[in-house]
Amino acid sequence: MTVTNAPQVDSSADFREYVFSEEWKSHKGPDFDEYRRLWHDVPASCQDLGYPLNLDIETTDICNLSCPGCPRTVMAENDQLTMRRMSREEYARLIDQAVEMGVKATKLMYNGEPLAHKDVIWQVEYAKNRGILDVIMNSNATLLRQDTAEGLLKAGLDGIFFSIDAASPDVYEQRRIGARFGQVIDNIHNFIKLRNQLRPSCRTRISMVMFEGEEWRDQFNALRVMWGGLVDSIGYSVATDYEDRSVRTPVPGWRCSQPFQRMVLKINGNVTVCCPDTWDELKIGDWRETPLKDLWNSDAAKAIRKAHAEGAYHSVDRCARCSYPFLEKAV
Repeated sequence: MTVTNAPQVDSSADFREYVFSEEWKSHKGPDFDEYRRLWHDVPASCQDLGYPLNLDIETTDICNLSCPGCPRTVMAENDQLTMRRMSREEYARLIDQAVEMGVKATKLMYNGEPLAHKDVIWQVEYAKNRGILDVIMNSNATLLRQDTAEGLLKAGLDGIFFSIDAASPDVYEQRRIGARFGQVIDNIHNFIKLRNQLRPSCRTRISMVMFEGEEWRDQFNALRVMWGGLVDSIGYSVATDYEDRSVRTPVPGWRCSQPFQRMVLKINGNVTVCCPDTWDELKIGDWRETPLKDLWNSDAAKAIRKAHAEGAYHSVDRCARCSYPFLEKAV
């Protein structure tokens, strides 16, 4: 399915990034460049390659923090977490299928902290050895000890995005319950030093959740000063209410890139084609029961892509309640 002359739509319109350095790109090859071209061109033309470019893999839903506003915190309060870690056999089966399909990238992330999994270094190494071009992760950096950082870089980690919501220690620790600001700063600084020595192709980014109010813009601007010249970029995503399920007025011409780019594999087995689909409302199957190729080519997944390609995203119930078409850049 390919749509020509389709409107250019950025499904990450809630995210703004300030780039300090692209030196890491000079260490990549043509295969990576082609993957990034596809990342932009495939959703722009609503092309279906027959496989996702990226798999988001939730290797665990365990986290050492209890951050307000995080959907995981809500799930924990409602006893909706599995509190388990993916086995090596399960992970290897997913990566093997991904490589066979043609998947280019994988991101270790979702509700859990990937560094809370004892096999995280092995997970990175296995994916790289099998030929995945881009292996990245999100992390709160609290568990990023020296030995872990060195192990990840030697295993072949291609990128890590650090979640830091404020530049002020008191504000940060109110948003990241259970974290110590100084420890996180030290961990990230040590990682950057190791990155520069061991794997300069590994990109680093500071990510923040942006709330309304001048004080939050001040926090972000302070982070820009604090990390400029150290990490490769800094960005923010606009805070959303994960529990708001109200239907919104359609935005003409809007569509999302995510159903054309990715599948999200959650530790509970559920598979969706949307990263913000916290409550698995766009579930297209179970990765423990169905091969990934069949999930991507399922009637459910095709119907979602078709609706977006035809400018009818609002016909999909979950998409009709999405806040992405309405989010504005805050800074």
